[in-house]
Amino acid sequence: MRKPFAYTMYFGMLTLSGISGIAHAQSSVTIYGIIDDGLTWSSNQGGHSAVQLHSSISQGNRWGLRGNEDLGGGTSAIFRLENGFNVNTGAMSQGGRLFGRLAYVGLANEHYGTLTLGRQGEAIGDYIGTLSANGSLPGGILFPHPGDLDNNGIDFHLNNAVRYVTPTVAGFSGMATYSFGGVAGNMAQNSAKSFALQYINGSLQLVGAFTSIDHPAQAVPEGVWTASNTVSGNYGLAAGSYKVFGLGAAYTIGSFKLSADWTHTQFADLDPTLGAKIGGHVTFNIGEIVASYMLTPTLQLGAAYSYTEGNVSATGQAPHYHEADASVDYYLSKSTDVYASATYMRAGGGAVADLAPVLSASSSINQVALRLGIRKRF
Repeated sequence: MRKPFAYTMYFGMLTLSGISGIAHAQSSVTIYGIIDDGLTWSSNQGGHSAVQLHSSISQGNRWGLRGNEDLGGGTSAIFRLENGFNVNTGAMSQGGRLFGRLAYVGLANEHYGTLTLGRQGEAIGDYIGTLSANGSLPGGILFPHPGDLDNNGIDFHLNNAVRYVTPTVAGFSGMATYSFGGVAGNMAQNSAKSFALQYINGSLQLVGAFTSIDHPAQAVPEGVWTASNTVSGNYGLAAGSYKVFGLGAAYTIGSFKLSADWTHTQFADLDPTLGAKIGGHVTFNIGEIVASYMLTPTLQLGAAYSYTEGNVSATGQAPHYHEADASVDYYLSKSTDVYASATYMRAGGGAVADLAPVLSASSSINQVALRLGIRKRF
């Protein structure tokens, strides 16, 4: 006897509902984001002071989708799509890419680690950057290593990247990333590789990281190598290779946290025909110390100092930069805070002060930036 059509439809809907319920119980998709905006006063940009409305200072503005599906046996399928934007204009960041901050898919296993494919970060920004003033205080990208030439502030990501993160064993974990260059007949051209090793034991954190990029201006064109970046632009545009090595450490005692980081950046194989006007190589060594203190559960004070020393092999020039940072951060709730920050940079060795990539270069060896901002997480 054939079942009535209405009964069949009802039974089918119940079945699909049950399957949907099971799938929902095993999977999750999260929408998240950060919106930061505020006023920045600068003492000197090209010889003039300025007041500007800047977004993406404490952290880059973003919205994203993050998903996880339990496949059983300790394995999950994961994905992440993250868009960057300017809240004051509505424009997309990262060169106008829809998901320019992150875009990847992969598998994660609690015993064997995580493998992801797509557009992803590199080791200096993802590991060393979190210990710097840039990554741990609300001054954010206004607390840069000069020109952000070591990508401490995550000015660029890697396309066509395969990334593996190990599980944590006895406090140790590691990361390896390879970005395919995609040039026919020469896969090494415009490629990148990046590695990190981290150790965490209670209040102690130790990190080492390395990134190498072939022809950086072609491999990651949205990076810090722009002609307007007086610290590193011309060197990056003309570099045949770019390498950064970094070390970092942090220790927390109650409400007080102290961290330090050091990076060594080299722009090598400079091509005089591409804007450097010199050959050879240019190196920068940057050392930084950062302190923060939770005065109350809702009020954080922060301070930092960094010193940058450069060397231009072809000319013997030695540009250097002193930078001092301070911040006050007040949490209105767990997801909303208001903050104030101050930055002072003093250059030497023939260089001018340049709090790039946010501000234009000063016409002198000094530059000051003051900031009042608000940050909303969701």
